[in-house]
Amino acid sequence: FHPAVRPVQLEVHIDGYPGKHYCPRMATMNKPSFIAIKTHSPTKPVLIFVSSRRQTRLTAFDLVSYCGTEDTPKQWLHMSQEELEYVLDGITDSNLKFALEFGIGLHHAGLKERDRKCVESLFVN
Repeated sequence: FHPAVRPVQLEVHIDGYPGKHYCPRMATMNKPSFIAIKTHSPTKPVLIFVSSRRQTRLTAFDLVSYCGTEDTPKQWLHMSQEELEYVLDGITDSNLKFALEFGIGLHHAGLKERDRKCVESLFVN
């Protein structure tokens, strides 16, 4: 749907990346995605769609590593340490736990339902 017909305002940014091979092309997209998030939505939730569970994990880990190079590595974490610990206590997926510590969630069909629901709740709240 066009952004003008959506009930919630949507801003769309499209970039193209060259390359024939999937994995290297996806890896080249992570740094520009990180910069785009910092530029266009530094305080609001963002979705990045990728085509596999593996790529979801790799993209999240790259974003975490880029956060680690910043002065405030947990810039996307918008909760207290106590709240974070409470959330992490209910998470079973170790990759998700690691990413959530930086305010980055993972969402794919391989997650247990409870982990998925937690990520969904964190995204909307």
